Amino acid sequence: MTNALLDIQHLDVAADQLRHRRDNLQERAALEQALSDQRAEQDQIDKVAVVRVDVANRQRRLENEAQIVSDRADTDEAKLYGGDVKGLKELEALQHEIATLRKRQSGFEDEALEAMEEAEVLAVQIAELEAARESADQRVSALQAEIGALEAEIDAELEQVVADRSAKVGEVDDALLAEYERLRPAFGAATAVQFNGSRCVGCPSIMPAMEVDRLKHLDGTDPVSCSECGRIVLR
Repeated sequence: MTNALLDIQHLDVAADQLRHRRDNLQERAALEQALSDQRAEQDQIDKVAVVRVDVANRQRRLENEAQIVSDRADTDEAKLYGGDVKGLKELEALQHEIATLRKRQSGFEDEALEAMEEAEVLAVQIAELEAARESADQRVSALQAEIGALEAEIDAELEQVVADRSAKVGEVDDALLAEYERLRPAFGAATAVQFNGSRCVGCPSIMPAMEVDRLKHLDGTDPVSCSECGRIVLR
């Protein structure tokens, strides 16, 4: 029975270690960093995309303005060369208006060209950011797969440990097992300890000689509690 309790304690320690290992996989920190990089890249893409939309809207507006002015100038030129204008002053005024409209048209077209070039630069920037984000995506996927495989491996080990513990439970007295479960949160891996003939091996204090003598002269091999530390002492 005493050996069975030590076996259970050993299995509990193994299970705790496996759970701790599962919860603290180094790959999780790498995954968090990859996810952070992924979010940062996407944030940059979104910001540049907003600017690109604004530039594209500005380009369209400028092109529309240039077309409107061009249409007005075309109408005036048709009027000018159509023979409808007879007076010199009216002719000069129309020519001046056409020149002004063509100048405005040219200004709008130049600004639209600048906007188009700016949009092209932004498109290249977005492509570069998307390539970086794709790299982060691949890193995230790889780490998630790696973590999943490690978790599955640990879970399989843990399942076996739990099964082995269940098989041992029936070999230990219910009251002793309950006492072990009660004390385990305080003492962990040293809840049940051996008496080596002179002291409780888990006790941080020197066991008084009278206590040593008492344990030596107890009948049987049933476990007792250490009067100094409170651990279960197996003899």
